[in-house]
Amino acid sequence: MTVSSHRTGCRGEEIAQSYLKNKGFRLEARNWRMGKLGEIDLIVYHPAQSIIVFVEVKTRRTGFLESPLEAVNPQKVQRMLQLAEAYLAAHPDRADCGVRFDLISIVFPGNNKPADILHLENAFDTDD
Repeated sequence: MTVSSHRTGCRGEEIAQSYLKNKGFRLEARNWRMGKLGEIDLIVYHPAQSIIVFVEVKTRRTGFLESPLEAVNPQKVQRMLQLAEAYLAAHPDRADCGVRFDLISIVFPGNNKPADILHLENAFDTDD
């Protein structure tokens, strides 16, 4: 990952975090890591809904061949499920919460235009 793409990713996560905060979510963790398994970009909690949401943020600049959402493959989904299980095991106070997995796509169109945000709630089925 280049410095530029790392900065773009961090900026996308900041935008996604702010977007979710405006929707009533509180940040529980950002870039939560569990050993070699990987990390979850954002973990947020909505007190009124009593739901914890594990969020994958994909950020791109206009002109990138692959859309941000195409970057989430079955292996990434499986890792997110495993990471979520580990997070919930480490935070038993969240055992009674609902759980959801969301994807947020951030695309920077350039020319100092605001980022395009696409939020997919319940982005994948966890009943497998």
